[in-house]
Amino acid sequence: MKRVTAALMAKDSRRAPRARHDSVLELYDSSGKFIAGIGRLIDVSRSGACFASNLSLPEGEKFSARLRLLGEAIHDCRARIIWARRKNNAILYGIEFER
Repeated sequence: MKRVTAALMAKDSRRAPRARHDSVLELYDSSGKFIAGIGRLIDVSRSGACFASNLSLPEGEKFSARLRLLGEAIHDCRARIIWARRKNNAILYGIEFER
C-alpha cells in the first residue's frame, strides 16, 4: 500500500496507524478466482486491515484482495487472515498484508 490519507490516521500504539474507511474489499483465492462475497473495509494501515463479511474464512488463510479505497485508489495485495470475531450479523476479520 503506497499511502493512506494522513488526516484519517488514528493515534494508536499498533505497528502502523489505522485509517478508518468505509470502502469495498474484493476477495480472491490463491488461484485468482473471485470468492463469492465482498467485504466492507473497516480500517486499513500499511501492514494490514480490518473488514466485515458474511463469509466464513479460516484463520491463516491466504488470499489476494483488491481494496477500492474511496477517494484514493485501487490497491491489489496478498494477505492472510490473522483473527476473526463474530459481531452482530457479520464476521470481522483482521488481515496482515504480505510483503
